[in-house]
Amino acid sequence: MKIQLVALRQCFVWLGAGWYAFKSNLGAWLALSIIFLLLLMLLGMLPFVGIFLIAFIMPFLLTGLLVTAHKSLVGALAQVEDILIGFHDPRFRKPLLVLGGAMVVGALLLFVSLYPLTGTILQALYMPQSEANVAETLAAMSEGSPVSLMLQGGVMLVVLMAFFFATPLVVFENQEPLDAITTSLLACLKNIIPLVLFAVAILLLALLGSVAFGLGYLVLIPVLAGASYASFRDIFDPADEARPKVPDVA
Repeated sequence: MKIQLVALRQCFVWLGAGWYAFKSNLGAWLALSIIFLLLLMLLGMLPFVGIFLIAFIMPFLLTGLLVTAHKSLVGALAQVEDILIGFHDPRFRKPLLVLGGAMVVGALLLFVSLYPLTGTILQALYMPQSEANVAETLAAMSEGSPVSLMLQGGVMLVVLMAFFFATPLVVFENQEPLDAITTSLLACLKNIIPLVLFAVAILLLALLGSVAFGLGYLVLIPVLAGASYASFRDIFDPADEARPKVPDVA
């Protein structure tokens, strides 16, 4: 599969595409965002295992968001039930199960590599009586060995890059899950500068979205889904005739 090297400015083009996708199917996107957030909240309420359950079903939820983004950007009508297409479409179910299992492994790797920060965060979320202090843990970690900090940051970066394009590669390119993880990592390494800028923009938008009781996430989720799909289509050349045909999800 051909991986394109994109310009730095493309990250802003992706965000513009995300905004266009949101506007083109406003009602469906708002409903999808509410369902997505509710599912994450319900699973997140389960002590400790909730985080890993979220990691396991994330490819299924991302499939729904990406299919909706695909429809929005090609002018098709999105439907609320598209959020569940990963669960009920037999083409996606088995590979997404494997990818979900891989994401659980990735989450466990992050938990171990970022410990004790991850342990403190879980204690703060599920055991408020423990008086866990995330700020103190971060401060203590920052005073540790620079080599250790670099290793922790490297592990986190590799895991995030390995899964960033994995779901769309499975859904739209029919790649096997493990191949998709490898391809995603290679694509992110090739385009690491625009993708880092994209990540910074996402973090800033996430901070803005947290204003007004987090209602901004009802807009942020569709915009980021559309932007992520646009980045996928930009980096994996749609004109490459050797690529498998995109399955009919419209």
